[in-house]
Amino acid sequence: MDRNIVIVVSAMNMGGAQTVVSILSNYWSKNGYRITLISTFSGERTNHYKLSKNVVLKYLSDNPFSVKSKLLNLFWKFFHLRRLIKSLNPDLVISFLTRVNVASVLATIGIKSRIIICERTWPPFLTLNDNLYWMYRLLFKVVDRIIVQTDKSKIWLGENFPDSNVAVIPNPIIYPLPSNNLQFIPPNGVISRDRKVILASGRLHRFKQFDMLINAYDRIKDKYLDWDLIILGEGEERDALSRLIFRLGLSDRIYCPGSVGNISEWYERADLFVLSSILEGFPNVLLEAMAHGLPSISFDCDTGPRDMIQDGVNGVLVNPREKELGLQNAMEKMISDDKYRHTIASNSILSRDKYAVGNVMKEWDRILDI
Repeated sequence: MDRNIVIVVSAMNMGGAQTVVSILSNYWSKNGYRITLISTFSGERTNHYKLSKNVVLKYLSDNPFSVKSKLLNLFWKFFHLRRLIKSLNPDLVISFLTRVNVASVLATIGIKSRIIICERTWPPFLTLNDNLYWMYRLLFKVVDRIIVQTDKSKIWLGENFPDSNVAVIPNPIIYPLPSNNLQFIPPNGVISRDRKVILASGRLHRFKQFDMLINAYDRIKDKYLDWDLIILGEGEERDALSRLIFRLGLSDRIYCPGSVGNISEWYERADLFVLSSILEGFPNVLLEAMAHGLPSISFDCDTGPRDMIQDGVNGVLVNPREKELGLQNAMEKMISDDKYRHTIASNSILSRDKYAVGNVMKEWDRILDI
């Protein structure tokens, strides 16, 4: 059957939701469905992912008459979104990320298309005012399904949005990872071949706690002189992290080359992966690292890592309350015990099949009945 699907997302910049959107779009397009991808953020028209030539990409426009008024611009974009969806007449509208989800549900009221919203944060709807949950409960009654990544998110929604129809679908993983449209930085251009690499990756944001990782590494650097730390990504914390690295005298041991389009090469070059986040939904970088056979350490935050890692079997979970000391101890054990590290690495590769695109997409097709 020729399905017509519209997917709405904020922008196709780097991010976990955007990665999933690109996989869904390409997979369904390959299967003959008509896929239109609508980006709501008019200020970011850069697409960091390789999309099939059959995927139609559209952007909402700003209000040309009142650029300075944020409220008027918001209404303009909302009506643009509604007009677009009506003109496309899709069988199914799938929306990602909280604010976009609210706009998409409002924009489809009175339109016959089925509406699916996908929540990626913990807890779900984190950015909504909880005093207005009564209103959102009424609004989301028209939603066909809410898709989340973990059982804990499903339980939370059952308690806070009891009328919602919730399904759990984890993120898929592509292996080997395709390159994207970011800059290519070869690992050997940053660090010499004889060095061991502890790798971290993500947006340079305070929730990622890269400062804590740097401090934990500082505690072990003199004991393991052949191990360096590399942090991939960009964000608002770059200057603060650079100052911390300089203050600790670690400019020749810690490298922050930025965001890269060839991250698969970095996973293959690394010897250990560390996720130091205090908050995650379902971290793609951890899943990617494990699929590449990297022994991985992660804080056991409320959702995400514990859904992927069986502690001591295919990775290591650290109690977040242990902070730097917990990361330090976990890194020391991994680095000092080659047999343990290699066993963890071998087991982590199994995630490659568990979260393979074909397996996860079967679940999408089953739940959405397409």
